[in-house]
Amino acid sequence: MGAVRSGFGCLSWVGAGIIVIALVLKVLVFDMAEVGHNGMAPTLLRGERVLINKRATPDIGSIAVCQHPTEDGWVVARVAATGGMVIDSYGDELRIDGELVTFDQQGEVSFYNADNDRARSVVWGDEYFGTHIHRIFMEAKGRHLVRKTEVGAGELYLLGDYRAYMGQDSRAYGVVDASTCRGTIVFRITPVDGLGHDIAHRYFEPIR
Repeated sequence: MGAVRSGFGCLSWVGAGIIVIALVLKVLVFDMAEVGHNGMAPTLLRGERVLINKRATPDIGSIAVCQHPTEDGWVVARVAATGGMVIDSYGDELRIDGELVTFDQQGEVSFYNADNDRARSVVWGDEYFGTHIHRIFMEAKGRHLVRKTEVGAGELYLLGDYRAYMGQDSRAYGVVDASTCRGTIVFRITPVDGLGHDIAHRYFEPIR
C-alpha cells in the first residue's frame, strides 16, 4: 500500500507540474483564440481554435493578430508587405515591389462560407512569399484588387488568404501599426469541417 500511495503522490506532483508549466506558457508565450470569420480560408476557418505565439514578431508570410487601425477589436490576416515595400495587383496577379508573386493552382473545390451562408466554387493552390508557402482561395478568373500601396516604416499590409473575401484585410482598413500586434497564429487546436479531402484540416496542426 505504501508503494501505491507513493506512486499516486508522484503522479499528483507530475500533474501539478504540468499544470504550472501550461499556465506559465499561456501567460508568457501563448494565447488561445477562436477564428471569427472566413477571410483566411482555406488556412483558417471560422470557429477554429488556434494558438497565438505572443513572442513572435510578424513578418512576411506570417499570420498576424493586430489591433484594428480604426475600430476597437483585432484583425487577423497574413503579412504581405512590411515597411519600405510596395504592394499592388495587376489583373489576377499580386505584385510586391513590382515582382509577381507565384501562385501554383492545385485544384477546385466548392466552399460553403458560413459568414454569408453561400457556397461558391473556388480554385485553390500554393502562393509563395519568398521561401514561405501557403494556400489561398481564388475565384475562377478572380482578381486580387489590391490598390498600389507604399508601406511605411513600422507598418504592415495584411492580406487574407481568401482573396475574393473583402472587408477583413488591408484592402478595407489600410495598413496596420506593427507595434499593436499581439503575435502570430502558429498552431490549430481544433478544426472545422467544410473543406475538400485534399485540404481538410486536422486536430493539433501547425499553421503555415
